[in-house]
Amino acid sequence: MLKMKTSLLILPLFLTISSCVSYYSVPEGYTGPTATIQDTATKTGVIKAESFQVSKINGQFDNNSPMATSYGGGVGVTLKESKRTVPANTPLTLSLYGGNIYAADGAALADRLTGQAKKSVSGDVTFTPKKDRVYKVNGVAGKETSSIWIEESSGKKVTDVITKS
Repeated sequence: MLKMKTSLLILPLFLTISSCVSYYSVPEGYTGPTATIQDTATKTGVIKAESFQVSKINGQFDNNSPMATSYGGGVGVTLKESKRTVPANTPLTLSLYGGNIYAADGAALADRLTGQAKKSVSGDVTFTPKKDRVYKVNGVAGKETSSIWIEESSGKKVTDVITKS
């Protein structure tokens, strides 16, 4: 009986908290032109990678991640393609994040303790994607300075560069 009472108390709390998070998606019924924004990630070791990604679009969390953890996959980091479709010809404010990602917390701690961790970088950029274009989040992660930006598939930067020293 106590389990049931506890469940009845926790369920409304969980529903309230989970309803506060909204994820970005192209507006329902939108039929206009679109563009694609891709995250980038590079595996730098068995349990570590560098990632440059969109974390929010117009203030809403992005529901994509360049890292996947498969059941029974062990402690290694697995990367997957991470991209999203956005309306074209409409200004977007994107929150970007770049830095190390780890398969396990212990690896992150070990990197910090040994001075191997690279600086993370984050910030907001605003730009207007063009119809049928593919953009990617790119950057450079370093121990002293890291930077992040959005570029066209040709490599031409289309946003300001955010740098953290």
